Amino acid sequence: MWDWRMCIDLEVYKFSRSGLDSVDRLVQADLLVHPFENFSFSGQARMKETGTQLDILPRSETPLDVDGEASGLPGLSALKGKEYRTPVLLSCLLSVAVVTWSLYSNLLVPLVRQSPMEVNSSAAASRIDANASESRSSTETQKPKDYTLGGLLPEPSEFDPGVSCKSRSQQPHRKNYFQPSNELIRRLRRYEARHGKCADRAARNFFQPSESQDDDCRYVVWTQQSGFGNRLITLTSAFLYALLTDRTLLVERTEETAVLFCEPFPSGSWLLPLEFTGELIYSLDESSPHRFAHNFTNDRARGGSTETANFSYIHLTWTKDDEDKTFFCDESQVQLERVPWIFMRADNYLVPSYFFISRFSPDLGALFPDKEAVFNLLGNYLFQPSDVAWGRITRYYRYYLADHDRLLGIQIRTYQAKSPLPNFSEQLQKCIVENNLLPKVVVDGQSEDISRLREKKNGTTGVLITSLDSYYYDNLQEHYLSGRVESGESVAVDQPSHEEAQLTGISSHDLKAWAEIYLLSLSDSLIISGWSTFGYAAHALAGIRPWILLNVNDDQVHDPPCIYGKSVEPCDFAFPIGKFKCPSEDIPRDTNIFPYVQSCDDWESGGKLVNESSTLEDRTQFWRKH
Repeated sequence: MWDWRMCIDLEVYKFSRSGLDSVDRLVQADLLVHPFENFSFSGQARMKETGTQLDILPRSETPLDVDGEASGLPGLSALKGKEYRTPVLLSCLLSVAVVTWSLYSNLLVPLVRQSPMEVNSSAAASRIDANASESRSSTETQKPKDYTLGGLLPEPSEFDPGVSCKSRSQQPHRKNYFQPSNELIRRLRRYEARHGKCADRAARNFFQPSESQDDDCRYVVWTQQSGFGNRLITLTSAFLYALLTDRTLLVERTEETAVLFCEPFPSGSWLLPLEFTGELIYSLDESSPHRFAHNFTNDRARGGSTETANFSYIHLTWTKDDEDKTFFCDESQVQLERVPWIFMRADNYLVPSYFFISRFSPDLGALFPDKEAVFNLLGNYLFQPSDVAWGRITRYYRYYLADHDRLLGIQIRTYQAKSPLPNFSEQLQKCIVENNLLPKVVVDGQSEDISRLREKKNGTTGVLITSLDSYYYDNLQEHYLSGRVESGESVAVDQPSHEEAQLTGISSHDLKAWAEIYLLSLSDSLIISGWSTFGYAAHALAGIRPWILLNVNDDQVHDPPCIYGKSVEPCDFAFPIGKFKCPSEDIPRDTNIFPYVQSCDDWESGGKLVNESSTLEDRTQFWRKH
């Protein structure tokens, strides 16, 4: 049976088709959703959307049928402006008249000449039907997408459908993922079940301990410290500690954690309940009576009060001392088993130090046979961008990065009062040239024929720079505008923001920081600055070893300008090695005990996890395989 709305839909299609080319760039910027994409043709002869919203209006507007009801169909209102609406209505009425006359004339006249409008409408319907068939055929041959990253993540369907998290069900662009071990998958599912039981009881268990004496729930509470990169690596460290000790992780309720990330656990929130006030969290510092290992007894930890549960504060920031470091001793972990609540504040990656706690060694070996995989797996498990962050990430990626054959990420951070540093820009370019990370520029005065640029098939390379300054971006862009690229390929340099100063705690700044870390993690290759947790988080999420720019302490350019990282893992700056020993140990700890914990590339006294037998060739083959 003829559906008059189909007529309008087809005419909208025809009138709007001529304007699609001019819309394409707006679509790439995510200002518009591409019209007439992913169609199917229903049994009732009516257009439907099958994948994306079918309109050419801004995203904030909802398309309406001519009936005035929101339907997701293109409808007459899909075209704004009188110059479109009038011809669409007239053309549609003409089509209806032609169809009616054709049906009548088939009974009386053996042959009736068809109108061009009818032919066009039939052709449009045929094209849509063909596209639908092709789409169905393609779907049948494709394997269903694995949104769990090999079992690492819970299925998206396990989460509350009323809470949107688009990044969970949209496949990331990263190429390098480590395969989670069966033991890690099992422990994560077990943790999720425990989290569902214990997270809801947290406030009662802490503030009314007498009513929960028989409760087997124990907790570790992460509290924020330092910049965004530090927060990612310390939160990952706290979660691994929760896995190893059968505790439930709760995180300090900040705008950052509540707005920038999706909830990682399907069974309950990871945010600290509202009953835990800021006053309690802020009181936890080096002077706190609950500070672990400082005249520690249960009575002192309780603070002489029975109003809250027994808890300890673990102080592992840059002001920690040797007593704080005893947290990494076996005897301390035995003591902490009796404490139901642990509040942890750190500014460093603690995971390498866990490997020196002998009671954790069997579990760590089973969870992570590949020692370089810890942050890549746990970070990708915990940190799914919220819709706010995901929108920023996908818009920038689609418009600036998606069309390149290869993407090089560059993260610049300097710690000198004088910034930017011209010699550091020179060091960056020297690193790029010596390691063939970008094609060479030839300055010979020759120009290229613009009319033939579109014919080139030599590929494109995108360069994503993140820095607080625009200086390094300007220099590299000017370098590639100063001459022609020797290989004939094109190089495009982009920088999402330059804030001039670190503004941690300001929501707009933190949003940009998270988006840029995630964008860097989509790179094929990465150059990062030494000592930067921002860069560490990016390359560890990506699962690739970075080129590390050695920090500038004077006006000299380092030789070599950069070194290739020995591991995917971040560096633990404050690794308790060489000088520290536990009370039960006779000699200080040494990396010779565990060959897979070695000194950092950019911080000799730090420690990082490596694969004992890995080589550059082995890792390259692994990346290609995965």
